[in-house]
Amino acid sequence: MKSKFNPGEFWFDTTSYKELIDLRIKYKDGYFKFLVPKDRVTSSSARIFALWITVPAIIMVIISLIFLKNQTRPITNLARAAERFGKGEDIEEFKPSGALEIRQAGHEFDKMRKRILRHLNQRTEMLSGISHDLRTPLTRMKLQIAFIKDKDLATKLAEDINEMEKMLNEYLQFTSSSYAEKDEMFNISELIENIIIKYDNKNITHDLTPRIYVNGRKNLINRSLNNIIENALKYAKQVEIKLSKKNTNLFIIIDDDGPGIPKNEYNNVFKPFYKIDKSRAESKSSVGLGLSIASDIIRSHGGNIMLESSKMNGLRVKIFLPV
Repeated sequence: MKSKFNPGEFWFDTTSYKELIDLRIKYKDGYFKFLVPKDRVTSSSARIFALWITVPAIIMVIISLIFLKNQTRPITNLARAAERFGKGEDIEEFKPSGALEIRQAGHEFDKMRKRILRHLNQRTEMLSGISHDLRTPLTRMKLQIAFIKDKDLATKLAEDINEMEKMLNEYLQFTSSSYAEKDEMFNISELIENIIIKYDNKNITHDLTPRIYVNGRKNLINRSLNNIIENALKYAKQVEIKLSKKNTNLFIIIDDDGPGIPKNEYNNVFKPFYKIDKSRAESKSSVGLGLSIASDIIRSHGGNIMLESSKMNGLRVKIFLPV
């Protein structure tokens, strides 16, 4: 379409050429003809306006992201420290940073962490002292038993003393602090296989996926599995152990053909010192800490432990651990 203004003096055409504007200006009996590129006459004010709007906006977004990152980093560090401490890991001196409110939360967390550690250390030291004081009279009693002429009486007294020592060891095992032990990467398949070999029991069958590595406190994992397997062997004739891995979790399933545990007692047996007056609690030397210790260790590694009825009509212990 042609646009004309003051046809007596000049006119222009914007459609005849794709990228040019035909401009003609009257001069005497003729016209001056100009072909002007369209991009030379296009107004740049809109582009400049868009540029002034966009560039400051981008700069402000970048500054906001940097500011938010600096504020969220202390929160992330605090959450990571709380998670590690909740799992029983030893963390270095925590240094709060960030905004005033975040620093205040960090200081309160650090004070709480130190109070808990102080309480655990005091408990461990107190029970260690009690253990030392109790072992001394027990040792004297053992020596005095040797002078008793009545062998039946001596045998019964010796059994009672051995039972007391076993119970004392269980108390100390339950209260021992695990914060001093460092995490390490280890082959849990090999660990379970070594436990099975140690028992040297033909009634234990296993199906272990080889070379599964986990990051954790090896001695504590070994203690928890020992407690569960020993508990199964105490009340069952056949024990079956399976180890498998799926995605980021490993699964340990321990089945036995023992008398089992009533479903309404599944949660109770994980409580410290809890004993049920049936099948699995008949042993006088047990103080009800084996499953409690195992549960505490598994959960401190971010895992979970559950009880079910096994396919062998006994008890099934299912353990989940993150890899």
